[in-house]
Amino acid sequence: MNDHRIWLRLGSVLAAAVVCTGGAAVAADRAQEAKNVQTAFLGAMETQMQIGCYPSETSAPADLAERERTELQTAYASRMERYYTEENPCRRRYEDFLTACDSDMEYSVSGGVADCRFDRVKLSADRMTAVVQAQTFVWDKRISGNPEQGFSVELPVNRDTVTATMKKENGEWKLDSIASQISLPADNTVCRERYPTFETARQAADSIDDQAYIKEARFA
Repeated sequence: MNDHRIWLRLGSVLAAAVVCTGGAAVAADRAQEAKNVQTAFLGAMETQMQIGCYPSETSAPADLAERERTELQTAYASRMERYYTEENPCRRRYEDFLTACDSDMEYSVSGGVADCRFDRVKLSADRMTAVVQAQTFVWDKRISGNPEQGFSVELPVNRDTVTATMKKENGEWKLDSIASQISLPADNTVCRERYPTFETARQAADSIDDQAYIKEARFA
């Protein structure tokens, strides 16, 4: 009888151990999935900040050779395919920039995510969608203006509060939609003067040390 009780107790302990081990494995798997969501979110944000970057010496996309335009579109489309869902309207924005003919331009020299703090990543039960709540410091160095009125150089650094919906497509997490609110706008103008040509504005932009300028854009 005592042996029977011992085996019953031992069986209960083993069953409890299996449950605890299984629960820990599930929790670890969800934690890894949440990290995958965060990585994809940051990739999408970095891609978004590169919209408007193209190597035109005169600032006008129309001056790009057809081969250059095709190469840029192909490279950027690859990043969009990796980080954006098929239904995301942002997938066409870069193409719009490359085909723009307006004399008023906004040329992005560089940009990215300086820092990000994730407040919450909520996975759906089937782990096919996730809602990300985060705060980001984003920046981009850009030149704006036109030949008639001159050009200015700006380096805005903004702190955004972001809510994004991520979806899994073909086994990869991608950005489906995003809503953001600028909670701490910065003074956008770095070079106060206006420049007569794009070339002189570009020289001024290149003289600015991006990393030195955004070094304070960090969460404590």
